Amino acid sequence: MARVAWLLLSALTLAACSEPPAKERHQAEGALAAARAADAAIYAPQELADAEAALQRYDEAVAQRDYRLALDRAIEARDRAFDAARLAGDRKADTRSQAERLLAELEALASAASARLAGTGRGARVTGAAADRLRAAEQDASSAMQEARTLIDRQAYHDAIQRLAPIVERLQLDLPRAGPPAIRRGGR
Repeated sequence: MARVAWLLLSALTLAACSEPPAKERHQAEGALAAARAADAAIYAPQELADAEAALQRYDEAVAQRDYRLALDRAIEARDRAFDAARLAGDRKADTRSQAERLLAELEALASAASARLAGTGRGARVTGAAADRLRAAEQDASSAMQEARTLIDRQAYHDAIQRLAPIVERLQLDLPRAGPPAIRRGGR
């Protein structure tokens, strides 16, 4: 009886492995499509490449008629693609947050630069070469903020960061160089 059960199980196993595991390959392809849609090519390129390579190894196993190995590779490709999609989503959200933080920081710095140029707020009015540098940085900041908002709306977060970061750095340097805050004496 045990031998009959074993023979039956062996026959079912052989029958199950006599054709390529198409269902699992379709699942892997679907998971890869989802990963690509989640921008894994941008935010998780290595993980996406690993999933694609696993699917390629599936095709190689099918060509060699090793359907058990093909099944393993299809499942591996599916799982790696799901991981790539998840990771891409996490990284994309982090990158968006970074771009939005830089935009907010630049807005604050540009406002501080405007106040220094106008002589309002905590600092004395800036004149001369320091004022020229600050005006140029303020103009660049205004342009960069407009471009960054457009890039963020298009979900081009890396591009927004690249546009904002140098202007933020420049204003962080130029504001302190514009001189210390004015010291008010007496009734003035």
